Amino acid sequence: RCEAGQKYRPSPGERTRYDTSLGLLTKKFVGLLSESADGVLDLNWATEVLEVQKRRIYDITNVLEGVQLIRKKSKNNIQWL
Repeated sequence: RCEAGQKYRPSPGERTRYDTSLGLLTKKFVGLLSESADGVLDLNWATEVLEVQKRRIYDITNVLEGVQLIRKKSKNNIQWL
């Protein structure tokens, strides 16, 4: 806990709320997707690289699919449109 007027500084290796935010995670996910071969990304690999639960990846892919930026290529692969 912080004293009044002090900023919270996480210890090394500790994640802050910002580090785990869906917005930041989406930026990282889109970065992986834009660097992938043929715009195809393996969701299991993305989960490992981003160190998040698959549920968080699904949160992102459901929105991107809803606005027609990606499509499901197969069970664990999505493709940039």
